Amino acid sequence: MNKAEIIGLGEVVVDWVTELSYFPKPDEKIDALSENYFSGGVTANFLVAVARLGCSCGFIGAVGDDLYGDFLIKDFKNENVDVSFIIKKLGKKTPINFIFIAKGEKTIIQSPHMYNTKLKISDLDESYIAEAKLLHTTIIHPELTKRAIEIAKKHDVKVSIDLEPQIAQRGWKVLKQIILEADILIPNKEGANLITKCKTPKKAAENLIKKGIPIVVITLGNDGALVATKEFQKKIPCFKVDNIIDTTGAGDTFNGALSVAYWIKKMNLEKSIIYANAAAALKIQRLGARTGMPSKSELIAFLQSKNIVNL
Repeated sequence: MNKAEIIGLGEVVVDWVTELSYFPKPDEKIDALSENYFSGGVTANFLVAVARLGCSCGFIGAVGDDLYGDFLIKDFKNENVDVSFIIKKLGKKTPINFIFIAKGEKTIIQSPHMYNTKLKISDLDESYIAEAKLLHTTIIHPELTKRAIEIAKKHDVKVSIDLEPQIAQRGWKVLKQIILEADILIPNKEGANLITKCKTPKKAAENLIKKGIPIVVITLGNDGALVATKEFQKKIPCFKVDNIIDTTGAGDTFNGALSVAYWIKKMNLEKSIIYANAAAALKIQRLGARTGMPSKSELIAFLQSKNIVNL
């Protein structure tokens, strides 16, 4: 077991990615432009982004007892993500997500096996979480998440929550107990609007801050990100790039870079989001959730090309 500065609790999957010239209508058959498979999963992608930026990290989760599970574990090892607490579930299938991409936009069909390949609460190792600086999760498995957060809070480990729409639709009453433990909440625009029932990111951010969350960062796609605290709210634009190939994993890349910048490098919030926006801008120029995730040197070079040198 290795000590990890950032720990991710959540999902790891195989992504089958198909490029299309356009999204077909019901009952329409079209030829694909390409077909590939990659390692994926929101939490897993987040950790790869963290690892490529030179930060030690580890994954807490499970895979199926099959070749796909072996593939995912091997890929984690290649990316320097600690796998000490990945468990192979006997008789279970590793989740496979199907991703369709047309002109840079994506549709994702998530595997039902994501809910079958999960840990028991007794599988959590308190000492592993206690030695980290940040616990990052998506709340895909609520009871497991609650216990992990309890351990984190007991040992003064910060908690970061990525709130995706399919989780946010469970509603505030269901998620309140977990979300209010977050030191930082990072929903996308749809997730923020769903959990607050607000119509704009600005109102959603105000609502979440009033509920008691210290920091809210709402990702806005090609509009950048909105950051809010009790003291201020500010929209920070993204970096424009011409060659947008695949936005899959852009949010995970953003979250990983933000976590490294803010919690490990101790940059201020605005600089951390600029750092994260740069990482996401590099990612979307390559096919696959992780393929374009930058190394630390690539990210610095990109920022320098934009005349940003003081982060």
